[in-house]
Amino acid sequence: MILRAALDLCAERSYAAVTMEAIATRAQVGKPTLYRWWPSKGALYLDAMTERVGEPYFLIPDTGDLAADLRTWVHAVTKVFTDGALGELLAGVVGSAQHDPELASILHEQVHIPLSGRNRERIRAAQERGQVADLDPYLLEDMLVAPLWYRLLITGQPITPQYADMVVNAVLSLNPTPTGND
Repeated sequence: MILRAALDLCAERSYAAVTMEAIATRAQVGKPTLYRWWPSKGALYLDAMTERVGEPYFLIPDTGDLAADLRTWVHAVTKVFTDGALGELLAGVVGSAQHDPELASILHEQVHIPLSGRNRERIRAAQERGQVADLDPYLLEDMLVAPLWYRLLITGQPITPQYADMVVNAVLSLNPTPTGND
């Protein structure tokens, strides 16, 4: 009930315009109830977003076909980023984390580390099968999603399925040359 009220308010107003007091009023609970469960508006919205979107949107699937799996994954991320309410909400939560150390810690520890860890495992397995360049899995994951984040948070340029495909194609075409440091 509380998370639904928060999402509804965000869709009606905007992430920046919603207050914890407005969420409490809409959910018909006291503000202390909100703060008992969430230390900040950003943390509350992180839970609401996680509940609404779920992990599958942020995990690389594993069907054995890395190119298809990366497209599926990047298209799922694109879908979340281009959903008007969710895109704004995601940008708001990430923006809030820049000034809220507790939210930044929650985002990093409870979302980024577990999801990214599983994605890196998927990338390592693909590397062992020779399906993708033998680069640091952190770097490969970053190279796949960073262009989407950049457009969402900085440039405002469209994030389209065609753009997502261009990003995946660019990463899959990488063939790093050895540095001699191996």
